[in-house]
Amino acid sequence: MDRYLTRLRMALAFLREPQRVLMVCLTVALGTIALILADGFIDRTMFVFREDIIRAHFAHIQVLPAEADGRIGTEARGGDTRSLLERELASDPGAVVAARLSFAGLVSFGERTVGFVGEGVEPDKEVALSKAVRLSSGSQITGSGNEVLLGEGLARSIGASVGDRITLLTNVRGGGVNAIEAVVVGLFHTATKAYDDRALRLSIAAAQQLTRSSGVSRLMILLSDTDAAAATALRLREVLTGEGVQVKVWSELADFYNKTVDLFSRQLSFVRTVILAIVLLAASNAMARNVLEQQREIGTMMALGARRATVAGKFVAEALAMGVVGGLVGVVVGGAIARAVTWIGIPMPPPPGNAHGFVGGVSFSLATASLAFLSIVAICVIAALLPALRASRANIVDALRADR
Repeated sequence: MDRYLTRLRMALAFLREPQRVLMVCLTVALGTIALILADGFIDRTMFVFREDIIRAHFAHIQVLPAEADGRIGTEARGGDTRSLLERELASDPGAVVAARLSFAGLVSFGERTVGFVGEGVEPDKEVALSKAVRLSSGSQITGSGNEVLLGEGLARSIGASVGDRITLLTNVRGGGVNAIEAVVVGLFHTATKAYDDRALRLSIAAAQQLTRSSGVSRLMILLSDTDAAAATALRLREVLTGEGVQVKVWSELADFYNKTVDLFSRQLSFVRTVILAIVLLAASNAMARNVLEQQREIGTMMALGARRATVAGKFVAEALAMGVVGGLVGVVVGGAIARAVTWIGIPMPPPPGNAHGFVGGVSFSLATASLAFLSIVAICVIAALLPALRASRANIVDALRADR
């Protein structure tokens, strides 16, 4: 019994320096907090960016003609293909199916004429489908008459404002040109400045009148859950086999988003590496000092018959204990900070390519917390390996003579 009590006392010898233990635990906790906040900030930013581009440009799923310049259906809003989609998506109460007609041309106001990219939309569907298309002034189109929404940048280019009458000119299918006069009822902006500088929207009926065409360019599908987009698209591909269309998920179309996520992921990997390196240095320094100051305890343990692996395991266990304690504290504090910051909101400047800022936050999830905790604990164990190996190779006689 005395032998076991002696070993236990020696195993807890590192607590004789509570200040050092506290500093290591504090460093570990701060490292965990930093990992949680860095991961959470990027996750939140990418979440906001993802939802904005889905609700401004791509929706969750798009059904496109198989041919590059084709049309879906001959009816004004997609015909039989749309009916198939609506029946298949009836189980999702939040699903929205809307038609779009894309075209390009020239817009004139006074003496100014510039190019534009236009979209014919269904006004009654846009409230749900285009929540990230935010009005700067004016009101939404109603579908009655030739009403048009202009992107902020496009409106500045031609000097138009709400209430002005502009002229739209475009090529029509089969050759020739056509023009209509439209009233500006509102100005809008999205998460993409380049789009706002060239885009305008009008009702799909007015767009078909302008382009002298029937059918639509694509059908947009908004779901209740973004994570269900891939599985739903797979199901729709089977349903629409033979309809002469192709089904695309938003991630296949959002090239800029994918590249942005890739860039942020590389930056976050660098930040993680720096944080873990700091924790590694702090923990390894503390463990090295523990080994130096516990030479007599090491010699005593080995003299009592402890194996070298047991001696090494003692120091690894010390590092593991400090990692677990510091990591748990970091998870609790980091989670509280993340929730508080998200509740308050972080006013962010406009990202590159955007004209407007956004309110940032920090996401906190079990996955993020677990990754940070396990990474920190693993680093603490790694930091103890070399000092523990040195301790296990100590000469018993020299260790017992230490500090004499």
